[in-house]
Amino acid sequence: MLPRLLTLLLLLFANNSLAAVEVIDDNGDKLTLANVAQRIISLSPNTTEILFHIGAGEKIVGADEYSNYPQAANKIVRVNNHAAANYELIVSLKPDLVIAWQSGNGEKIISRIRELNIPVFVVETASLEDIPNLYRRLGRLSGRVSQSNIQAEKFSKGLNQLRETYGSRRHIPVFYQIWDEPLMTLNGDHTVTDMIELCGGVNVFAEAAALVPYVNIESVVAANPQIIISGGSKKSDLLDSGFWRNWSGISAVKNQHLYAIPSDLLQRHSDRILEGTGLMCKYIDLVRSSKSLNYSQN
Repeated sequence: MLPRLLTLLLLLFANNSLAAVEVIDDNGDKLTLANVAQRIISLSPNTTEILFHIGAGEKIVGADEYSNYPQAANKIVRVNNHAAANYELIVSLKPDLVIAWQSGNGEKIISRIRELNIPVFVVETASLEDIPNLYRRLGRLSGRVSQSNIQAEKFSKGLNQLRETYGSRRHIPVFYQIWDEPLMTLNGDHTVTDMIELCGGVNVFAEAAALVPYVNIESVVAANPQIIISGGSKKSDLLDSGFWRNWSGISAVKNQHLYAIPSDLLQRHSDRILEGTGLMCKYIDLVRSSKSLNYSQN
C-alpha cells in the first residue's frame, strides 16, 4: 500500500510540474509557460531574494550584479548590471524564464530578451500591498505554490501588525535622505513613503513631482522634519558626516533624531522590507516619546 501511495504522489508532483502556467505580470501582459520554470534568470535583487525565500533558489541560473542575499545568491552567475545585460551569456544559460524589473532594467533590455524568444515576466511593485501577490505569482511560475502562499500570508500578517500598532499614532514629519551631495529624497509614489505612512509618519516631500527629486537645504529647513532617515549601516553615518551640523534649526538635527537603515531593507521588495519598516516605525516612535517633541497634529 505504501509504495503505491508514493507512486501516486510522485505522479501528482510530475503532473503539476508539467502543467501549463498562466500569470499576469505588472505590465498587464499574460505570460504562458508550458510548465513551471526550471531554469530562471532573475534581473533584480528582490526577485532573487523572493525565489530563495519560497524554496526556488536552486532554479536560478543567472542573476543581476546586486543579488547578494541570501549568501547562496553570491555564487550565481552575473548576467547584467544597472545599464546593460550580457545577452550571449543569458542565451548560453538556456533559461526557460527571465524575471525582469521594468524601471530597473528598462524596456531596451526587456525587449531584446524577448527578441531572443525567452519568456519574460516583468515586475514593477508599486506598494507594500503588492508584495504578497508577487510572492504568489513567482510561486506559480517556479512550482512553489504552497511555499509562496505561506510566505505571502506571513508577509501580509506582519504588515497588518505594524499598521495596527503604529498607523494611528501621532503623525511625525519625516525626511528620507538618499544622498547628501546633491541632496536627494523620494516622493509619495515610492514604497518608502508607504512605509513612512504605515508607521504614522508624513513624508515632507510626498508632493514632489519627480519620484526621486533633488531638493535644496532651504526646502528641508522650511519643512522642518522631526526625524531624518537615510540609507546606511549606522546612525553615525549621518551624525559624523558633518553635513547636518550647520542646520541645527531643523528639529531633527537639534534633537539628534537622525537614523540610518540599510537601503536593502527599505528599497528591496522582498520579505526583508518588513524588517526595514519595523526599524522605521521604531525610530519614528522614539521621536514621539521624546520630551523635545513640539510637533502638533493638525
